Amino acid sequence: MENYPWTRLEGVALPAERKALFDLDKLALLTPRQTREQLVDGNMGGYYQRSDADMMAIWQVAVAETRDLLEGDWS
Repeated sequence: MENYPWTRLEGVALPAERKALFDLDKLALLTPRQTREQLVDGNMGGYYQRSDADMMAIWQVAVAETRDLLEGDWS
């Protein structure tokens, strides 16, 4: 979720394999401490890093959706 080019740590090598998806129903039942213990590295499933093109596509959608909310009718 947080693997944008500007949030990556220089010199940190991420695993190439895809992590199995964590059971989100189970996650909802855990305390914050239990969640940290279960997730270990914070990845809830999927790849640890995506291409810059993939991440920029996600970023552009997020910015557009946020802009629509801010510029829309607040009543």
